[in-house]
Parts: sequence; structure tokens; C-alpha cells
Amino acid sequence: MSTTTATLTLSAPLPVITSSDFAKLPAFSGAAAVIKSSTCEPVGSIFQRRLELQQFLERGLSEGGDTPKKGHKDPNSTEGGTSPTGTREGKNKKTVKLSEEDLEVDWYDLLNLPNAEGSSEEQVRTAYRRRCLETHPDKQADKSDELFKKVQRAFEILGDPDARRAYDSSRPFDDTIPDDKVSEENFYEFFGPVFERNKKWSIHPLPSLGDETTTIKNIERFYDSWLHFHSWRDFSHECRDELENIDEGMCREEKRFYQRENDRVLNQMRRQEQKRVRTLVDRARTNDPRLRKKREEEEAKREAEKREREAEKQRLIDEHHRRRNEQLEAERKAQEEQKRAIVDAKSIVKTIAQNLFQYLDSVSLLDRTKTNMLLPNVVRQPNIQWFFSKANVEEAEEMLKTVTEASTTPEGTDVPAVLEFNRLIEEKEQRIGVSRYGEPIKKKPVTAVPVAAAAAEKPKVVAKEVVAAKSWSEDDVILLQKAIAKYPGGTVDRWRRIAVMMREKFTEEEVLVKTKELESAPKGGGIHTAGTPAPDATPVAEVAAAATTDAATPAAPAAPTGDATTVEDWTPKQQKQLEVGLRDLKDYKEKDKFQKVAAGVEGKTAKQCFDRYKFLCTLKKS
Repeated sequence: MSTTTATLTLSAPLPVITSSDFAKLPAFSGAAAVIKSSTCEPVGSIFQRRLELQQFLERGLSEGGDTPKKGHKDPNSTEGGTSPTGTREGKNKKTVKLSEEDLEVDWYDLLNLPNAEGSSEEQVRTAYRRRCLETHPDKQADKSDELFKKVQRAFEILGDPDARRAYDSSRPFDDTIPDDKVSEENFYEFFGPVFERNKKWSIHPLPSLGDETTTIKNIERFYDSWLHFHSWRDFSHECRDELENIDEGMCREEKRFYQRENDRVLNQMRRQEQKRVRTLVDRARTNDPRLRKKREEEEAKREAEKREREAEKQRLIDEHHRRRNEQLEAERKAQEEQKRAIVDAKSIVKTIAQNLFQYLDSVSLLDRTKTNMLLPNVVRQPNIQWFFSKANVEEAEEMLKTVTEASTTPEGTDVPAVLEFNRLIEEKEQRIGVSRYGEPIKKKPVTAVPVAAAAAEKPKVVAKEVVAAKSWSEDDVILLQKAIAKYPGGTVDRWRRIAVMMREKFTEEEVLVKTKELESAPKGGGIHTAGTPAPDATPVAEVAAAATTDAATPAAPAAPTGDATTVEDWTPKQQKQLEVGLRDLKDYKEKDKFQKVAAGVEGKTAKQCFDRYKFLCTLKKS
């Protein structure tokens, strides 16, 4: 008893909504009222494929059929193009699965093709026609068609490019490659045949390995070509158990899914093949004696260039050191020459000074009083010492020549030789800008005064005996003390200002002489004013000591406060201890700073250290 099943399919068209139907819809309020219409344009690869499919179906239906006509290609098909996974398999390339019996038969031998895999398509067709005539059943004694069917099967496989590619890929092939360590003698023997075997898988022609006579350019081109190796090899026979059979009865989604799975398996095999060829190329490049020789030559060249650079660098360093040493040696010799010249000049100046001393002493024009006054009739020893301590050889010779050539005969109260000496002293003060007392002076043009004119003028200075003859009262001494305190050492025109403060009762020279007298008076002693001792002499002497300097060192200003002998009576050891203490306590700001400094100075109090410090500061500023 049979059962018949009938299926009834009803197709109802979807309702069509027009613009008039939208007008009948109720109006919305609230949030829905702000919704605005927008235009969406369909774009993208999916829409394009869908559009192509729709146009494809419309063309087929418009031509009177329910299925596409022959010659039209389904845009969703993956055959001969890009697979759904995006893998490009080549033009008209598809997966072909051959049976076990097909893989076991040598179809090239069956068609009598001696070149086997190297045979062209035309050679295959010619051999097929020839073998058809030879194996036709009508020409067989037993009228058997088995051999004829095999010839037909051979042409079905070898005549189809995809089937032939799958068949050629399934034939036995040696995939082994040499080890990573190969001797130079066996390099060509081991690697040459391997490259020749693998050349048949390349889509494009590839060069051979060559020999030791191959140029470096061709060697580099060989390895570059093999690094871009593209294989046509089909691995479907090796992974046939993993590939899925795609049935024509499957829906399109199933076909795509299984095709993607098959592509994934085949792509993995292709990557392994690419890795094998890349390993072969890398090992050959590493063991190639030609490239090794080139690398050794390049390394030797780099080492030679490196040695040359280092040698050049060392040469430049040696040249720099040589020039530096020569410069230092030249500077040392120049310093020695300068020192010798200075020593010689000092010796010459000293000799000239001694000659001048002897000359003035011989003509009774030398006064050994320890003051720096300029007198018209005698030359005082401190002035000679001061001049020659500042003069060079030319100035010393000029002084000796001028004084010795001038007349030593008194002309009234003046002596021409002494006046010439005084003129040169004043010119020297103007040139260096410092007086013989160590005070700065204003420079002014110095004009030479003839001896006769100088002798005719009345000297403005008076003798020491005359100055000392003037009496100083106790009030005068106190006023002098105040003036000295008001105008300390370093003040411009100090002695003139002090004389003005003294109501011009005494001249500048008289004030200076009195100050020297107070300085030379012992501590505790009195100041004789018209035969009467003055008890205030000691304070005045202490203040005066801050304003003057010793005759031996006229260029350095005296300390502002303290006794001159106390400020200058320092041993080198005490000076060193003072410097160390000041350096160690340079950041100390407390009031007992000099008490701490004096603790490290032998035989000096805090006040003496402070006076010495101020004295040194004054010297530095001057």
C-alpha cells in the first residue's frame, strides 16, 4: 500500500502601504513628536553583492526562465575567484578530490608521455588522440574496452588543469632539505638538487643555484627570487580526510561554510610549504661559500676602515698633544724669558738706584729722613725708594741721567738737580694715578718745567724744621683727630680737606708732618705742643695710622683702623691660619665670627684678625 503526500503552498502578497495611509495615522505628541525623518543610503560590499544578485535574477526571469542561463555566473560563487574567507586561489582554481585508484595509476605512462609532468597541454591532447586510436575496442582482439576507458580517464585528469594540478601534487616528492650545517665542499652537491626539485612548484620561472663562478649579482638575484616563491602545489590529497564534501544539494550557506573550512585547512598546508621553502633558502644563504667569502671580505674591509679611522683619530690626538706640548713649552720659555727680563730689569734698576744714592750722598743732597716730602734743596731717601720701586729701566736711566746732568749748585734755597728729581716724581705720580703716599690722585697733563723757571718760582713747601717749629695746641690736636676720623685714607684730596677743616691754620704739608709725628710717637707718650705734652696723642696716632702707609709700601692703602705695625706684623703662618679660618666660616653670620677665627690664629686676638681683614680688603680694592 503506497502513501501519497501532497503539499499545497499559498502565496499571499504583502499589503502595500501608500503615502495616503500614513495621513490616516493619529498624530503623536511628546517625545515622539520630535522624531525627524532621515535618508539612509545603502552602501557597502554586502549591499553591492545583494544588488548584483538581484540584477542577475531579474535578467534570468526576464528572459523566460526560472533559473539563470548558461554563461551567467553566480556572484556568490567562490569558484575561480576570491573565497568567502578572502583567500585568493588563482584563476579557475578549485579544489579537486581524486580517488585512491586515480592516485595509484601513472597516467603519464599510460599516455606514453616521456616528459611526464613537463608535458604541455598540446602534447597531452596529441598523446590522447594517438592512444585512443591504439586502444579503441575495434582494434582489440578481444574487443575489450578497459584500456580505452583508462585512456579516457587519463585525459579527464590530465586534460583538466585543476585535476592535473591535484594529480601532479599527489605524485611522490622528496620534501626534505639539507641540515643547517653543510661543509663548503658539499654545498653545491647538497643544495643544488633540492632547488631543482622544488622549482617545479613555482608559478614563475626561478633561477638555479649556480656554482663558484656565478657572479655576486646573480647570486643575490637567485636568493631574492626564491624569497618571493609562489607555489601552485595542491594539498587536497594530503588532507583529504579533513576536507568536507560539498554536495550540490546543500544550501548556499552550507556551501560557504564548508568551503571556508576547506580553505582554512589548505591555507595551513600552504603556509607550511612556504615555511619549508623559506628555511631552505635561509640555510643555503648561511652556508653558501660565495656569500661567506663576500661577508668575510666585507668584514675585513670594515675592520680595515675601522683601523684606519682609529689610526687617524689617534694621529689627530697625538698631533693635538704635540701642538699642546709645543705651546706649553713655548709659554714656559716665554715666562722664563720674562722672569729673567724682570730679574735683569730689577737688577739694573737696583744698580741705578744705588748709583743715584751714591751720587746724591757724594754731593750732600741726600736726606735720610723717613718721610716723603719733596724739598727744594735735598732729596729724601723714601722718595728715591718709592720711585725706583715703580720705575722701569728707561725711567730709572732717565732719572739718573737727568739728576746727574743737572746742576748741584744751590740757587738761593733751590738746587736744580733736586728740582729735576721732584719733577720726575710728580710725573710718575700722574702716570700711575697714585701718590707716593698710596692715595689716588686726579691725573692731569704733565708739562716739563724748565730748571730755570722752577728755580725762579717760590717753593710751596717748607723745610721740616720750619714746619715742626709751628706750635700745636691741645685743641689743634683734637681738631686734627676729628679731621682724620672724618676723612679716612683713600679720600680724594684728603690732606687739603683736613687743612680746610683746621681752618687753614696749618698747610697741607704741616698737617702731614704732624700726622707722621703722631704716628711715630710711642703709645702712652705725649704730644709736645710748644714744650707741653698732650695726653690725647695716642688716640690721634691710632687714627692717623689708618690713613697712611709705610714708606716702603706706598702703593697699598693703610688699614682703616688699628695700629699699622699691628696690622702688618703678621707671619706667613698666621696669614695662612687667618685665610683658613675665614674660608671655613664664610657662611657664618653671627657676631662672634672673628672670635672663632682668632681661635685658630696663633698669637692674635679677634680685633687684630678683624683689623687685618679690613686692611687686606682695602689693599684689594686699591
